[in-house]
Amino acid sequence: MSDSEESLKGDPVPESKVENLESERALDNVTFSKRVVKLMDDFRAGDKGKIWWAVFWLFAALSVASRLHYISEPYKVVWDEAHFGKMVSWYINRTFFFDVHPVGGKLLLTLFGYLGGYNGTHSFHEPSYTYEGYNGIMPMRIGCALLGACLVPFAFHIVWTLTRSLPASAFSAGLVTFEIGTITLSKFILLDPLLMFFIMASFHGLCLMHEFQDRPFSKGWWSTYLYTGVMLGCVLSVKFVGLFIVLVVGCYTALDLWQKLGELNRPLVSVFVHFLARFLCLIVIPAAMYLTIFFIHDQILIKARTNFAGDEGIFSPGFQMRLEDNGLYNMTQPYDVAFGSVVTLKNGNLGGAYLHSHNITYPAALTGKDRMQVTGFSAKDQNNLFRILFPEDDPDLPNSFYSGAPEYVMNGDWVRLYHLHSNSLLSCAKNKSLITRKHNLVYGMPYNLTDPDEAANLTSQYEDDEEARPANDKVTPWQLFQVVIDGGKPGEKLRVLDSRVKFVCVPLNCAIFWARAKLPNAWGFGQHEISCGGNLMDPYTDWMVEQQMNPYLPNKTFERFETTFLSRFLETHRVMTWVNSRLKPEGSDIYQSHRPWMWPICVKSQVWFDVEFRIVLLGNPIIFWINLIFLFAGPAILVFHHYKRKRGHKDKEEVIERKERMIFACKWLLLAYLFHYVPFYTMNRILYYHHYFPALQFSSMLTAVVFGYLLETLETWLPPRRANLAFHWATTVFFAVLVYSFYLYCYVGYGHPTEGPFNLDNSTFRNVRFFDDWEI
Repeated sequence: MSDSEESLKGDPVPESKVENLESERALDNVTFSKRVVKLMDDFRAGDKGKIWWAVFWLFAALSVASRLHYISEPYKVVWDEAHFGKMVSWYINRTFFFDVHPVGGKLLLTLFGYLGGYNGTHSFHEPSYTYEGYNGIMPMRIGCALLGACLVPFAFHIVWTLTRSLPASAFSAGLVTFEIGTITLSKFILLDPLLMFFIMASFHGLCLMHEFQDRPFSKGWWSTYLYTGVMLGCVLSVKFVGLFIVLVVGCYTALDLWQKLGELNRPLVSVFVHFLARFLCLIVIPAAMYLTIFFIHDQILIKARTNFAGDEGIFSPGFQMRLEDNGLYNMTQPYDVAFGSVVTLKNGNLGGAYLHSHNITYPAALTGKDRMQVTGFSAKDQNNLFRILFPEDDPDLPNSFYSGAPEYVMNGDWVRLYHLHSNSLLSCAKNKSLITRKHNLVYGMPYNLTDPDEAANLTSQYEDDEEARPANDKVTPWQLFQVVIDGGKPGEKLRVLDSRVKFVCVPLNCAIFWARAKLPNAWGFGQHEISCGGNLMDPYTDWMVEQQMNPYLPNKTFERFETTFLSRFLETHRVMTWVNSRLKPEGSDIYQSHRPWMWPICVKSQVWFDVEFRIVLLGNPIIFWINLIFLFAGPAILVFHHYKRKRGHKDKEEVIERKERMIFACKWLLLAYLFHYVPFYTMNRILYYHHYFPALQFSSMLTAVVFGYLLETLETWLPPRRANLAFHWATTVFFAVLVYSFYLYCYVGYGHPTEGPFNLDNSTFRNVRFFDDWEI
């Protein structure tokens, strides 16, 4: 029977036993305290032994657990999963699409889905669509989560490589592990976890390159450079902002070569060999990686979505010819354009829109009644079809073609353009266009082609201009366009795909112009304005006939126009650049909602999902604010040490080595942070909160380096015993703050079930809301 049982029975416990129990407990407490202190001392010493690996695997396990927690909640499409999930489906179905981002990240998402058994049948139509009944979608989330979890080991080992400080490495891992916004971004089918993974891997490669700089051309040296080059190729293949880490590595490499060039005892041949090695590893290999990944993308996407719709319409006809089910695939059609032919007209510039109209009028208050909209439309569509008519005579055959021998459209001819599906003639007016005010309005005027006697006689309004009056009083001169072929000779035929042609309004002497400005969504559906511009030399007045339908003309093949792989590569990237440059905020509210200055302060949140389950991208504000403090403290310490060195201050050898490591780490982490943050101030485009998170990782590592350095220097101004005690307390408080802040805000990012609409006053997290713009 134990002593405790005896006491419960009421039997008296001998005083000697009580004293022994108390002494054993005191001894256990002393032993436990000594073990904790010994453990903390080993942690502070930071040798790469058992304690190092224990800390590393602890944070690795926490990172995986934190990213996989709630991974299937909600079991519905969340935020941009609607965007990238569609692309995975298109890849699996080999259907062509266009996106402003490079192709590598989407291919990697597709690989996750393919390995998980996803068959590409979910539509990802919009957020809140359920995943019930579809296999292989959660493996895509898990793949993203595991790459997001790798940020923690990367942060740990980057800081270790830079500082050789286990506490600083652990601080870095803790800051990344408990940062809730990073967790949220890692849990869904997005490009962000892939981007951050390759950014961190690239910077990790930079740190390893620096570590091996005194062992040039060794196996380890080559391995680090090859590893860095591959990661740079991958990061550029995910998003173009990966260029920022390329610039960081480029700056380090350039500075390294400059220092070698300044070594007077080093032969120039040696410098040249170093340059060639870096050129191969850090330029050729990333470029080859990028090109190879695009080649895989190009070989997979071989089908158009439908015959008259899809992203392929933004590309050149030669690009479209390789896409199965596209109207230009294995195309045979007449080469010389004739009167009566049905044609599609595509602007001859990059990303050129199709001339388009539909059965919707402009607002009568702006243009007058019954004026059909004429717009630029990027997709292939039935409403892009126009018939080329003689300037006065209408077709005399029942199928709306002209009888007799074909008469070809030649340079200098006058034509009318008849829109098939709205039964209207393309017309110009003296009115100014609605968006591009310096141009004239282009519209469609209703016209009965099968019974022209019913067409309205509109020439009475031009009684003061007898020269402009046509012989057929059913035709208004504002519907007459002169065909002007660029570089064409008199009598030269208008040819499909080969000719670049302007359609010049006869009375106004202006040409049909693709204005590129968007019409209002309320009535113009965001399509591009078509106007009539007076500058006939403007390249945006150039059009081409892409397709021609005429059963009375002989057909020819157009294989010679199909583009090569290299041409498709270059055209795709030109279109990417062009579309990216046009991603402008369309309203002041959007423009002001997520600006770069707000990000480090964590002023605003971003609601991702709110259908019976609420997810908000906020991040861990405590970590944001800690990082903000050290963003200023880091440069201040650098300036202080520079000042001391200039004043001739001498340090001990071990202090000098530690200080040099800290200064190098601070410089490059701060530079990497600035490269990933400051450029957003120059971008006049739509920005979101998630754009800040790559920079946030460098901010967290900078905090860890500076905080770790401050703790390591305690002994310089405190007695060793007190310095040790201060280190233990500071470390404990630091991790306690991280864990508690994670506890406070974790389910803002993980998401939580809700009942009814969101209410700020009754929110579960209203007591931890620091700013009114936090929708938590």
